[in-house]
Amino acid sequence: MNDDNVSLDEFWDLVRCLSGDVTRCLTALDEAPEDEEAERAFWRRMYARAVFALIDGATYRMMFHAYAARDRREVTFSIDELLRLEKYYDFDEDREAVATFNKTLMLEDIKFAFNAFARVHYSDYIVPTHDPSWILIKAIARIREGLQYPRTPGEVEVYEENMDELVQGLLWFIERMVELLESCRKHAEEKFATWESDEDEIIM
Repeated sequence: MNDDNVSLDEFWDLVRCLSGDVTRCLTALDEAPEDEEAERAFWRRMYARAVFALIDGATYRMMFHAYAARDRREVTFSIDELLRLEKYYDFDEDREAVATFNKTLMLEDIKFAFNAFARVHYSDYIVPTHDPSWILIKAIARIREGLQYPRTPGEVEVYEENMDELVQGLLWFIERMVELLESCRKHAEEKFATWESDEDEIIM
Protein backbone atom coordinates (compact mmCIF):
# COMPACT_ATOMS: atom_id res chain seq x y z
CA MET A 1 0.00 0.00 0.00
CA ASN A 2 1.55 3.24 -1.17
CA ASP A 3 -0.53 6.34 -1.86
CA ASP A 4 1.11 9.72 -2.17
CA ASN A 5 -2.26 11.48 -2.25
CA VAL A 6 -3.38 11.00 1.36
CA SER A 7 -5.47 13.95 2.42
CA LEU A 8 -5.40 16.14 5.52
CA ASP A 9 -9.11 16.70 5.00
CA GLU A 10 -9.78 12.93 5.10
CA PHE A 11 -7.96 12.74 8.40
CA TRP A 12 -10.05 15.55 9.89
CA ASP A 13 -13.26 13.99 8.56
CA LEU A 14 -12.49 10.92 10.66
CA VAL A 15 -11.86 13.06 13.74
CA ARG A 16 -15.15 14.90 13.24
CA CYS A 17 -17.08 11.64 12.88
CA LEU A 18 -15.66 10.17 16.10
CA SER A 19 -16.08 13.50 17.88
CA GLY A 20 -19.79 13.25 17.12
CA ASP A 21 -19.95 10.02 19.11
CA VAL A 22 -18.19 11.69 22.02
CA THR A 23 -20.61 14.62 21.96
CA ARG A 24 -23.64 12.32 21.78
CA CYS A 25 -22.50 10.37 24.85
CA LEU A 26 -21.79 13.53 26.82
CA THR A 27 -25.21 14.95 25.92
CA ALA A 28 -26.92 11.75 27.06
CA LEU A 29 -25.01 11.89 30.34
CA ASP A 30 -26.01 15.51 30.89
CA GLU A 31 -29.65 14.61 30.27
CA ALA A 32 -29.65 11.54 32.53
CA PRO A 33 -31.54 12.17 35.81
CA GLU A 34 -29.34 12.72 38.84
CA ASP A 35 -31.14 9.96 40.74
CA GLU A 36 -30.62 7.36 37.98
CA GLU A 37 -27.07 6.33 38.90
CA ALA A 38 -27.12 3.14 36.83
CA GLU A 39 -27.97 5.12 33.71
CA ARG A 40 -25.39 7.79 34.47
CA ALA A 41 -22.74 5.11 35.10
CA PHE A 42 -23.59 3.56 31.72
CA TRP A 43 -23.16 6.85 29.86
CA ARG A 44 -19.91 7.62 31.67
CA ARG A 45 -18.56 4.30 30.40
CA MET A 46 -19.88 4.99 26.91
CA TYR A 47 -18.30 8.43 26.96
CA ALA A 48 -14.96 6.96 28.02
CA ARG A 49 -15.09 4.35 25.26
CA ALA A 50 -15.94 7.04 22.71
CA VAL A 51 -12.88 9.00 23.88
CA PHE A 52 -10.70 5.91 23.52
CA ALA A 53 -12.10 5.30 20.03
CA LEU A 54 -11.34 8.86 18.94
CA ILE A 55 -7.77 8.72 20.22
CA ASP A 56 -7.25 5.26 18.70
CA GLY A 57 -8.80 6.26 15.40
CA ALA A 58 -6.72 9.42 15.12
CA THR A 59 -3.53 7.61 16.10
CA TYR A 60 -4.16 4.82 13.60
CA ARG A 61 -5.00 7.29 10.84
CA MET A 62 -1.82 9.28 11.47
CA MET A 63 0.17 6.05 11.21
CA PHE A 64 -1.76 5.08 8.07
CA HIS A 65 -1.04 8.42 6.40
CA ALA A 66 2.63 8.26 7.34
CA TYR A 67 2.99 4.74 5.97
CA ALA A 68 1.13 5.60 2.77
CA ALA A 69 3.30 8.67 2.16
CA ARG A 70 6.61 7.11 3.26
CA ASP A 71 8.13 7.43 -0.24
CA ARG A 72 7.39 11.09 -0.69
CA ARG A 73 10.24 13.23 -1.93
CA GLU A 74 12.70 14.14 0.86
CA VAL A 75 10.86 12.02 3.46
CA THR A 76 13.08 9.68 5.42
CA PHE A 77 12.29 6.96 7.95
CA SER A 78 14.72 4.56 9.55
CA ILE A 79 14.24 0.84 9.02
CA ASP A 80 13.01 0.50 12.62
CA GLU A 81 10.50 3.30 12.13
CA LEU A 82 9.17 1.73 8.93
CA LEU A 83 8.78 -1.61 10.69
CA ARG A 84 6.92 0.11 13.49
CA LEU A 85 4.54 1.74 11.02
CA GLU A 86 4.00 -1.58 9.24
CA LYS A 87 3.37 -3.46 12.47
CA TYR A 88 1.10 -0.90 14.16
CA TYR A 89 -1.66 -2.63 12.27
CA ASP A 90 -1.19 -5.11 9.46
CA PHE A 91 -1.71 -3.11 6.28
CA ASP A 92 -2.42 -6.30 4.32
CA GLU A 93 -6.09 -5.79 3.37
CA ASP A 94 -6.67 -9.55 3.21
CA ARG A 95 -5.88 -10.00 6.89
CA GLU A 96 -7.89 -8.75 9.82
CA ALA A 97 -6.11 -6.20 12.01
CA VAL A 98 -5.44 -7.33 15.56
CA ALA A 99 -4.42 -4.97 18.34
CA THR A 100 -3.75 -5.50 22.03
CA PHE A 101 -3.77 -2.70 24.56
CA ASN A 102 -0.80 -1.63 26.60
CA LYS A 103 -0.91 1.63 28.57
CA THR A 104 2.74 2.56 27.99
CA LEU A 105 2.61 1.55 24.35
CA MET A 106 -0.50 3.68 23.81
CA LEU A 107 1.38 6.78 24.97
CA GLU A 108 4.43 5.92 22.87
CA ASP A 109 2.24 5.29 19.82
CA ILE A 110 0.61 8.71 20.17
CA LYS A 111 4.00 10.43 20.26
CA PHE A 112 5.32 8.41 17.32
CA ALA A 113 2.14 8.93 15.27
CA PHE A 114 2.31 12.71 15.64
CA ASN A 115 5.98 12.69 14.68
CA ALA A 116 5.54 10.40 11.66
CA PHE A 117 2.48 12.26 10.38
CA ALA A 118 4.30 15.58 10.69
CA ARG A 119 7.35 14.22 8.90
CA VAL A 120 5.52 13.15 5.74
CA HIS A 121 4.05 16.67 5.60
CA TYR A 122 7.51 18.30 6.06
CA SER A 123 6.68 19.59 9.54
CA ASP A 124 8.87 19.30 12.64
CA TYR A 125 5.86 19.24 15.00
CA ILE A 126 6.30 17.10 18.10
CA VAL A 127 3.47 16.43 20.54
CA PRO A 128 4.37 18.51 23.64
CA THR A 129 4.69 15.84 26.30
CA HIS A 130 6.43 18.42 28.50
CA ASP A 131 3.11 20.26 28.78
CA PRO A 132 1.54 19.62 32.22
CA SER A 133 -1.68 18.55 30.47
CA TRP A 134 0.08 15.47 29.05
CA ILE A 135 -0.68 13.93 32.44
CA LEU A 136 -4.35 13.92 31.38
CA ILE A 137 -3.50 11.61 28.47
CA LYS A 138 -1.75 9.35 30.94
CA ALA A 139 -4.89 9.37 33.09
CA ILE A 140 -7.00 8.42 30.06
CA ALA A 141 -4.66 5.50 29.37
CA ARG A 142 -5.03 4.39 33.00
CA ILE A 143 -8.83 4.59 32.85
CA ARG A 144 -8.82 2.60 29.63
CA GLU A 145 -6.61 -0.10 31.12
CA GLY A 146 -9.03 -0.49 34.01
CA LEU A 147 -12.05 -0.81 31.71
CA GLN A 148 -10.37 -3.21 29.33
CA TYR A 149 -8.62 -5.40 31.90
CA PRO A 150 -10.57 -5.03 35.17
CA ARG A 151 -9.03 -6.81 38.14
CA THR A 152 -11.84 -5.71 40.46
CA PRO A 153 -15.51 -4.82 39.83
CA GLY A 154 -14.75 -1.20 40.67
CA GLU A 155 -12.36 -0.86 37.78
CA VAL A 156 -15.16 -1.05 35.24
CA GLU A 157 -16.64 2.10 36.74
CA VAL A 158 -15.93 5.53 35.31
CA TYR A 159 -16.53 7.88 38.21
CA GLU A 160 -17.60 11.51 38.15
CA GLU A 161 -14.08 12.57 39.09
CA ASN A 162 -12.77 10.72 36.01
CA MET A 163 -14.95 12.82 33.72
CA ASP A 164 -12.82 15.94 34.09
CA GLU A 165 -9.74 13.96 33.06
CA LEU A 166 -11.55 12.52 30.05
CA VAL A 167 -13.12 15.80 28.92
CA GLN A 168 -10.06 17.98 29.46
CA GLY A 169 -7.66 15.33 28.20
CA LEU A 170 -9.58 14.85 24.96
CA LEU A 171 -9.84 18.62 24.48
CA TRP A 172 -6.07 18.92 24.88
CA PHE A 173 -5.52 16.05 22.43
CA ILE A 174 -7.77 17.62 19.78
CA GLU A 175 -6.12 21.02 20.22
CA ARG A 176 -2.75 19.40 19.59
CA MET A 177 -4.11 17.75 16.44
CA VAL A 178 -5.33 21.13 15.21
CA GLU A 179 -1.83 22.51 15.79
CA LEU A 180 -0.37 19.52 13.96
CA LEU A 181 -2.62 19.96 10.92
CA GLU A 182 -1.94 23.70 10.75
CA SER A 183 1.79 23.05 10.92
CA CYS A 184 1.59 20.30 8.29
CA ARG A 185 -0.41 22.42 5.87
CA LYS A 186 1.94 25.40 6.29
CA HIS A 187 5.16 23.44 5.91
CA ALA A 188 3.90 21.31 3.02
CA GLU A 189 2.84 24.41 1.09
CA GLU A 190 6.23 26.01 1.74
CA LYS A 191 8.05 22.88 0.59
CA PHE A 192 5.99 22.57 -2.59
CA ALA A 193 6.54 26.27 -3.36
CA THR A 194 10.30 25.81 -2.97
CA TRP A 195 10.29 22.90 -5.42
CA GLU A 196 8.24 24.87 -7.94
CA SER A 197 10.65 27.78 -7.63
CA ASP A 198 13.64 25.49 -8.17
CA GLU A 199 12.02 23.94 -11.26
CA ASP A 200 11.27 27.38 -12.71
CA GLU A 201 14.90 28.38 -12.27
CA ILE A 202 16.06 25.24 -14.08
CA ILE A 203 13.69 25.91 -17.00
CA MET A 204 14.94 29.49 -17.32
